Amino acid sequence: MRLSHRTLTLVVLCGAIATMTAAAEDKPVVGLVPKASKAIKMDGKLEGWDGAFVTPVHVGHPDFANRGGQFLFLWDEQNLYIGLRCLDQHPFHNGNQIWDGDAVEFYLDTRRGEELGAAKFGPGTLHMFYTPFTKSDVEPRLQVRDLPAFKDFKLQGAAVAGEKTAWGFTAIFKLPWSNFPEFKAKADEVIGIDCELCSSDGGPRVDRTFVYSSPAAVSSPSAFGRVKLVDKIEPDALKPLGRALLPLSLTKSTNYEWLYGTACLSPTIEKSVDKIEGKIVDGDGKVHKTSKGTTKSLDGDFTLWTGSWEMFDLPPGTYTLELVATDKSGAVITSRSEKLLHGNPPTTK
Repeated sequence: MRLSHRTLTLVVLCGAIATMTAAAEDKPVVGLVPKASKAIKMDGKLEGWDGAFVTPVHVGHPDFANRGGQFLFLWDEQNLYIGLRCLDQHPFHNGNQIWDGDAVEFYLDTRRGEELGAAKFGPGTLHMFYTPFTKSDVEPRLQVRDLPAFKDFKLQGAAVAGEKTAWGFTAIFKLPWSNFPEFKAKADEVIGIDCELCSSDGGPRVDRTFVYSSPAAVSSPSAFGRVKLVDKIEPDALKPLGRALLPLSLTKSTNYEWLYGTACLSPTIEKSVDKIEGKIVDGDGKVHKTSKGTTKSLDGDFTLWTGSWEMFDLPPGTYTLELVATDKSGAVITSRSEKLLHGNPPTTK
C-alpha cells in the first residue's frame, strides 16, 4: 500500500505526539508532599513540621556555611506549604527584582492528565518569587513572574513568613490551592514542582540551586520534578528517592587520583539511618572500592556525610558510585548511583 505525502506527515506527527505523551506520563515521581498533621503556624519558625519531606540543597558548595539549605514540603486541603531552612551569615535583599538576592523562585504545575508537564506555561501553572527580607529586615515580599501566560492571573491568599536565626534564617510560604480551581488536593495526586534557592552576599544574586531540575525550569514546566501528595510518608516509598534525600557532590583530584564525596542526610531519613556506605563498582558489578565515610552535624539541623576513594590503581574506564543508606537491621532506606569516568581510556583508531 502506498501512502500519500499528507498521510505520511500525519502518521509522523501522530507518532511524535504519542511519544511525547508517553514520555510525560512515564516521568517518575521524584519526591513526596506529606499531609500536615497539625495546623501550620505562619510565624516563620518551622515548628510543628514533623513528618515533612525535606530536600537539602547546595551540597558540596565550598561556602556551605553560607549557602546550605533545606526545603520542606507539606500540604492540607486548603494550602501547599513550603518551608526553608537556610545557612546564611548575612541574610539580605536590597533589590526590587525579588529573585535578585536572598530569595526563592517557586515553580508549580497542577494541570491534569496529558497537560501535566506540557512545555508552555498556562492556566494551572505558576512561576513566582518570594523573599523573607527587605534589606536586612524580616519584611517578606512576593511577586508573580511577568509572563503573558500570567497576565490575567491574580494570586490570592499567598503569604510568606520568616525569622532570623544564629546560623541563618527560616521561612514559610503558604499557597492556597484555590488559585488553581481545576485542581483538587487529595492523596495520590501528582503535581509538578521545583524550588530554586537564590543567594546573595549583601548585593545582587551570586548563586542559585534547584531541588529537582535546573534553569531549564525557567523556560518550561516540562523540567519540573513530579511529586506525589501523600497522607504520610511510608518507608518503602523513600527507597527510590535518594537523589532528593541524599543529595551528593563529587570532587575529583587529578594529580593524585582520589575521589571525594559529600552527601547531606535529609532529616526525613536521618533518625533511621545507621550506616551510609559508598562503593565503586565496575560495569560487571564488581566492587573495587568501599568507603563508610564519616558524618558531621552542623547548626541548623544539617548532617553531612563525607567519603573518599583512592582511584590510582584502577584501570581507566566507566564506573558507578553506589551510595546506600541502611538502618540498624541492614535494610535499605534509600540509595542512589552516579556514573564516573575514571582516567583517560585509550582512544581507538
